[in-house]
Amino acid sequence: MTPNLIISGLLTLFLLGCGPVISTQVLQQADRPVTFAALKADPEQYRGKTLILGGEVMQVQFQDGKSFLWVAQKEMDSHLYPVDAPVIGGTFLVESQDWLSPDSYITKRKVTVAGEVLGRRDGFPLLRARQIYLWQNPYVQDEFLRQWIDPSNPYWYTPPYFDPWRHGSHGR
Repeated sequence: MTPNLIISGLLTLFLLGCGPVISTQVLQQADRPVTFAALKADPEQYRGKTLILGGEVMQVQFQDGKSFLWVAQKEMDSHLYPVDAPVIGGTFLVESQDWLSPDSYITKRKVTVAGEVLGRRDGFPLLRARQIYLWQNPYVQDEFLRQWIDPSNPYWYTPPYFDPWRHGSHGR
């Protein structure tokens, strides 16, 4: 293998990893960014338009053969990741024909939604999901880091914590 082939392969993998969480087709069909305050004030004005919103999961329920996802709206960064900001815009609902498992859609988990505005339900803006991206569970990630990085963990010697290549007592 030539070095150019290896470099181009690594570059391709890197660029694929940096792709958007919402498909390019849906992103192209999405309307210009709409402030959540404007959507919340008059969802009927945006009926039928595709919007991209993000936030944290509040709850998910299954009713009438559909899943309903309550989301606390948050601002998003350039990668469509809902950022932790002190101000929360409000709540919106997402209707999905797919089963959204309560085991996956747990409270505080970040989500990015591309959906068609249907109007209002129970006083909240309602979107029909076109695409939902559920971000990595922060609790699992923090737990993983705590177990592997914290040398004071008393169970360092049991699988999967034991690492024969770590030097010294308890990895210190």
